[in-house]
This record gives sequence, structure tokens and C-alpha cells, in this order.
Amino acid sequence: MIKHIVWDWNGTLLDDFEITAQYGIDFFAKAGLSGVTFDDVRQHHTRPFADYLKALLGRDATESELSDFHSSFGEVYEPAMYDLPLAPDALHALETINGAGKSQSILSMAPHEELVSLVRHNGIYEHFARVDGARDLKKHFKIDALRAHFDELGVEPASICVIGDSLDDFDAAKGLGASAVLVSTGMYAHHRLVASGAPVATNLTGAVAEALK
Repeated sequence: MIKHIVWDWNGTLLDDFEITAQYGIDFFAKAGLSGVTFDDVRQHHTRPFADYLKALLGRDATESELSDFHSSFGEVYEPAMYDLPLAPDALHALETINGAGKSQSILSMAPHEELVSLVRHNGIYEHFARVDGARDLKKHFKIDALRAHFDELGVEPASICVIGDSLDDFDAAKGLGASAVLVSTGMYAHHRLVASGAPVATNLTGAVAEALK
């Protein structure tokens, strides 16, 4: 039985797909590839980001391009991040979990202090038993962060469901013995998420319904 829900943040609770995808589109245009669409982004996005860039550019990104891709993102994202909306049904989804008597938390690879500030800004901090972002930005593996999050929660992985928008979320949950439900609101196309074998919803309301089955 599921006792606890772990939420991803970017692309899941926070609706930041458009700004993130547009950043990539603008980067590709500067690198000489025009005409990239949101659908193209969702079709090819992956990690490590070097593979994402290669998939669309048709070549390896140069060291300079990779460095610029990583370093310039904050210049675009940070001035806008407090204006980004929650997913349209985020509050309803959180309240549904509370009403079902389950606890919930957030685990994100976003910088920790930034994440906490954004969750408080959006008025939903009180819904969560924990809110954990990345404290060491040199560590990029979600499974390691999720393992530490589970340890802090003190909840058995078998009674946890992770809700996220990426294949990383599914792989991390599966690798630790937790379940996962994915939502196609972020950087991955719906059919790519389905191909993972995970349950996939088109919104948070559907994801919560699946998680609580």
C-alpha cells in the first residue's frame, strides 16, 4: 500500500516546460540549427545533456557550446522563476493526497535554497513532510538524491510512489524499489514515457489517481 508520495518539481508541480524548452530552441538556433520546435525538444530531450544536444545538432557539441549551455541557463531562468505558474491542477492534486491520508514530499535536482524559496513563494510548503533540492550541484544522479531523501523520510521504498515527468524519475524509483507514475507535462514526449513501462498520465490529477490505486 502506498503511504507516501514523492513529487518532482520542475516540469511536474512547477509548469516551467515552455521557458526550459525555449532556452534549448534558442541555443540550437545560435549553434546553426533553426526551426526546432517544442515537439522536437520532447522527442529528443535526454540526459546527459551532451546526448540531447548531439541528438538534435547531429554532431557532438563543442566544449565551448556545452559550457555555454550549462552556464547561461540561469541567466534566462532565474529572472523569471518567481513568475512561473504551478501546474493547473497542482493544488487539487496535493489536496487529494492529503484527503487520502497520505504524506508527501518534494525531491528535486534544483538547487536546494532556490527550491525551498520557490515552494514557499507558491504557498504550498506546508503540504510537505520534506522539501529537498540539490545541495551539491556537482552531483547529478537522481537515484543518489532519492536514496538520501528516502533515508531522511524513514519510509520504506515499497510504500512510496514517485510522481515525475522524466525517465530519470522512473529509473531512480525503480532502482530503489519504489513505484512511479510519470506525467507528460515536461520535457519528454508521452510515447517515450509510455515506452519505459511506467504508468503515464497527462496531468497531475490523473497521476495521483494512478498512484493511489
